[in-house]
Amino acid sequence: MNEVKVSTTDPDSGYMYRDGKPEGFFYLDHRTVDTKYSIITDVYVTAGNVNDSDPYISRIDEQRNKFNFDVSYIGVDAGYNTNIICKRLDERNIQGAIAYRSGPHVKGKFNKNKFQYVKELDIYVCPDLRPLEYRTTTRDGYREYTCKQEHCQSCELKEKCLSEKSTRKTITRHVWEEYKDKVKNFMKTDKGKQIYKKRRETVERSFADSKELHGLRYCRLRGLEGVSEQCLLTAAVQNIKKITRVLAVQSISVYIHNKYHYVGILFHFYLELSKIKSSNHQIAKLAV
Repeated sequence: MNEVKVSTTDPDSGYMYRDGKPEGFFYLDHRTVDTKYSIITDVYVTAGNVNDSDPYISRIDEQRNKFNFDVSYIGVDAGYNTNIICKRLDERNIQGAIAYRSGPHVKGKFNKNKFQYVKELDIYVCPDLRPLEYRTTTRDGYREYTCKQEHCQSCELKEKCLSEKSTRKTITRHVWEEYKDKVKNFMKTDKGKQIYKKRRETVERSFADSKELHGLRYCRLRGLEGVSEQCLLTAAVQNIKKITRVLAVQSISVYIHNKYHYVGILFHFYLELSKIKSSNHQIAKLAV
C-alpha cells in the first residue's frame, strides 16, 4: 500500500514530487487557452498530486458542451502523451500536437525507438534486422514481443541491447499505441510543429503572466474552493485585459477602414468634379 502524505494545514492540497519542480504541498491549475486571442477558456483546480492528464479529456468535453466549441487541434506537452488521451482525442476527431519523450532507458543501451514496428506483420524488427514476434498480452493491455534466444545470444549488438540478466529482448506495445503513433507522426509535420509552437505563446505565457503580474505564484486562501476562487478571478482579470485589447484593436481597424472609406468617397467626388470642370472649360472654349 502506498503512503499518502496529508498536510495538517491544508488537507485539500496534494504532495507533489516531480523532476525539475519544487517538492511539497501544492495545487495545480489546469488551464485551457485559445490560440487566436489567448483567451483563457477553462480553469480547473486539483490537488498537487493529481496527474495532469487525468482531468484533461473531461475538461475538453466540458468546454465543447458549454461553449459549443468546434475543436480540431490541440497542443500540449509530453505529460499528456498517453495512450488513453491519444485514443480519446481520435474518437472526438481532434488531432493532437503532443510532445513525446524517448522514454526511460539505460545509458548506452538501445531504447524502444531503435526497434521498428511492422503493422502488416505485427512484429518488431531490431537494429540487427531480427524479428520480435508477439507472445502474449498483459492484464494492463500491453502486448509483448520477444526475439528468439538464439538470435539474441549470437547477435553482435547484444551488449547495447540486453541487460545483464536478460537472455533475449522483449518489447511491449499497448493495444492503443497506434493512436500514439498517429500523434507522433503528426508532430513530425510542419503543421504539427507550428501548432505545438503556439503553446509557448499562449498557455505558457498565460501562466507566466498569472505568476508575475497577478500574484498566482502563491495561494492566498486555503482549501480547494478558496484556491479555485483565486485562480478563476485571476483568469477573469487576464481575460478582461485580453478582450479589451482585442476590442481596442478592432475599433481602430474599423476607424481606419471608415476613414479611408470616406477619403475614397471624397476622392471619387473630386474626380467627378474635375471631370465636370474640365467639361465646362471645354464648353467655354467652344462658346468663345
